[in-house]
Amino acid sequence: MRYIQGENRSQTALFPVSMDELIPDDHLVRVIDAYVALLDFEQLGFDKAKPKATGRPSYDPADLVKLYLYGYFQRIRSSRRLEAECQRHVEVMWLLGRLAPDFKTIADFRRDNSAAFVATCRAFVRFCRQAGLIAGELVAIDGSKFQAAASGSKHLTLKTLQAREAKLDKRIARYLAQLDEADREEDAEPIDRSAVQVALAKLQVEKANNQTCQVLMQAQDLTQHVVGEPDAQKMRGPYVALVAYNVQSAVDAKHCLIVHHEVTKDCSDNRQLEPMAKAVKDELEQSTLCVVADAGYSNGTQFQACEDAAITAFVPPNRSTNAASDGEQYFDRKDFGYNKDTDQYQCPAGKLLNPKYLNNSGRVYKASIRDCKGCLLKSRCTKGEHRSLMRHAHEEAFERMEQRMKAHPEMMCYRRSTVEHPFANLKHWIFGNSRFLLRQLKGARAEMALATHAYNLKRAIQVLGGRKLMALMG
Repeated sequence: MRYIQGENRSQTALFPVSMDELIPDDHLVRVIDAYVALLDFEQLGFDKAKPKATGRPSYDPADLVKLYLYGYFQRIRSSRRLEAECQRHVEVMWLLGRLAPDFKTIADFRRDNSAAFVATCRAFVRFCRQAGLIAGELVAIDGSKFQAAASGSKHLTLKTLQAREAKLDKRIARYLAQLDEADREEDAEPIDRSAVQVALAKLQVEKANNQTCQVLMQAQDLTQHVVGEPDAQKMRGPYVALVAYNVQSAVDAKHCLIVHHEVTKDCSDNRQLEPMAKAVKDELEQSTLCVVADAGYSNGTQFQACEDAAITAFVPPNRSTNAASDGEQYFDRKDFGYNKDTDQYQCPAGKLLNPKYLNNSGRVYKASIRDCKGCLLKSRCTKGEHRSLMRHAHEEAFERMEQRMKAHPEMMCYRRSTVEHPFANLKHWIFGNSRFLLRQLKGARAEMALATHAYNLKRAIQVLGGRKLMALMG
């Protein structure tokens, strides 16, 4: 039995197959081509959206946007690999009309149009909303660390600089000792003085640069600095600390489409609830909004700000517990009753705690030393002379949040099933557990906008299908 045979490469055809016949009607590249045809590149802010009347013609921004959308959809982010795809892949040849821009042109376009890529991503979100793919009834917010382009070895702190300076001092002292020993002992083994002096000069220059860096960091009140990418920060990841950016994502619960995203330098999430929720509310053009997030977003000030903006948030309050250093658990804040009229707390023994002073977070209440001294419950309350308690400036917002979470415990299940899926796709499908290719916030935002756009496009195709999606675009 013979194998299935292919065509003879030298066989000629009377009717050559056109490139259009090689691409199925519902193929990804046809969807991308139909979508890009809807965009107003001048309004979105793309460079060279208007061709010049004189000089060498430039590439149409529409063609390069098509190339990048296709590339990120297919996990191809490198400009050199995209250049190769233009010359070898029939799908890309069809999409660009057999144009083959070089890698420098491709890379420069992404670098110079960061804000325009973000605007294009938001334009697709608006299209999805008009197509009924986004309901806006419940939005889940979460953050994840994405590794920056800079290496972890470029991360500096005052502590590491001081430790490096101490090592340099030891090496310099060792070279100086060698020179002194050679001067004292006539019959000592001869050394190459010129080589030692050259090495010593290099170490002294390195020490001077180290001290200059310390002075600059102290003058600018910096706790850390990444050489070559100062926008990046060292952040605690799931396993190790990384030089990274904190990417915030807001995902609609209907079809897990990313409604809004932001690349930030904040190492934690507890100041991101209000800005993300407000951005989603403006994006969806709704008067009210319901959002859910994990305990990392617990912040009384943010809770109150969301309520003031007609945003109903569901976040597990993350409050500190009254535990001693030896692990013993004392009476918690919940064991003390608060009287709003008198602005006093009552302890489990019936004694009163009065307001004493204000700090950055709220008001501190203290019991009298006399009341605590003879209290039978003191061993279960505090090791100090008297018990103190802090009431957060937005304590009532915390209490309302606790009541909402008790009434709707299912919200955390909705959160997990909504927002974890997009981040897994972004990290493993598009980025491939790799880092950003572009440096600084501007570059990271351009890449994340393209990745988010590719993810939303993939979800839209899976939900509606290529043909229906193109029909809506038409």
